[in-house]
Amino acid sequence: MYTQELNTFITVAELGSFSAASRKLYISKSAIMQQINLLEKKIDCILFDRNSHGVYLTEAGKIFLIQARKIQHLFIETNKIMQNYKNTIIVGTGYLSTTNFLEDYWNKFSKNQSFKLQFKEIQDYENISSDIDLIETIYASQPIPKQNFLFKKVSTSPLLIGVPPRNRLATKENISMPDLNNQTILLIKKNIFSKTSEIETYLTKHCKNIKIQTYAIYNRATVNEALINNKLILVPKSLSDFCKPFILKTVKWNFNVDVGFFYRTNANKLTHDFIDYISR
Repeated sequence: MYTQELNTFITVAELGSFSAASRKLYISKSAIMQQINLLEKKIDCILFDRNSHGVYLTEAGKIFLIQARKIQHLFIETNKIMQNYKNTIIVGTGYLSTTNFLEDYWNKFSKNQSFKLQFKEIQDYENISSDIDLIETIYASQPIPKQNFLFKKVSTSPLLIGVPPRNRLATKENISMPDLNNQTILLIKKNIFSKTSEIETYLTKHCKNIKIQTYAIYNRATVNEALINNKLILVPKSLSDFCKPFILKTVKWNFNVDVGFFYRTNANKLTHDFIDYISR
């Protein structure tokens, strides 16, 4: 297989200097020299001429560089192929993640198997790391689907209203439409959530002087803005743990969001097998 010594050799050959290779690879010059000496010993050939002006490939070194690059390319291509058969799914977790179904489905799917889950935090939902295979969350048309993700629906989650603790509705057990008169409520943008237009029409029809504002993504900044300014916010029940200290109230309506798994179109075989299992 492709080795660190081979990578070090290619770097030294391309830069013509142990010191330059040391800076590029972030290891000491002595470690660079030790790896080259070990490689030369293994193949029983002198690969570099060394002098006070730098290092230069010998004739054997020139031939070895050609072959080393072929090995490097072959290793990269082989590694890409083998990624498709790895026994691990990398699950993205973050502010929009839910944990309603993953554990149960995974325990049944992976029973008596050597499959593994790894978890990686999503710092930016607009730029999800390319190694993340699976995300459990609510469905929205942006930003996840735009990054080569497909969605597998598992269930639905009712939409509740999050009420700031100092709002006059905080003490009410359930909320009726007249209770929302003169309130300001945050809804997710129409181009992201398809039901926003329907909800907006429903609210304006049944509530007096209700003010509707929209936001792009449900995150801590959105929650804090609503909390500080005493605004209501529409929250899927599956994400209720992420909106504290808001008090969640049920509403007499029938609006829900889809909950399930986003998975990459080019995810490994194990990820697709897991999605197929869910689909049965």
